[in-house]
Formats: sequence, C-alpha cells, structure tokens
Amino acid sequence: MGDRLNSVTQRIGEIDGMNQSVATATEEQTAVVEAINQDISEINTLNQEGVDNLQSTLRACSELESQVSRLKQLVGSFRI
Repeated sequence: MGDRLNSVTQRIGEIDGMNQSVATATEEQTAVVEAINQDISEINTLNQEGVDNLQSTLRACSELESQVSRLKQLVGSFRI
C-alpha cells in the first residue's frame, strides 16, 4: 500500500510539473500574441497614415493639374 501511495504521489508531482510547464508555455505564447497584436496595430496606423498621405498627394496633383491648365490658357492668350 505504501508503494502505491508513493507511486501516486510521484505521478501527481509529475503531473504538477507538466501543468506548470503548460502554464509557462501559455504565458509565453500570450506574450507573443500580444506583441504581434501591437505590431499589427502599428502597421495599421502606418498604413492609414500612408493612405492619408496618398490622398493628400492626389489632391495636390489635381490642384497642380488645374493650375497647369490655367497657365496654358494664360500663355495661349499671349500673341506676338
């Protein structure tokens, strides 16, 4: 009976060790997932800034195109 109790106690200790290993691995994975989420959030922010910059550039190009058209009209009205 004593041997069986010792065996059960030993197995419980092994299971406890495995549970601690699983808990540690889970914590590490959680930290990695949180870091990935933060990186994704930063990428999304940078992406949105890129979209905003692109839209601003497109507006500037459109304004420049209008100014070029107007300048062509003004230059075309001059005759020598």
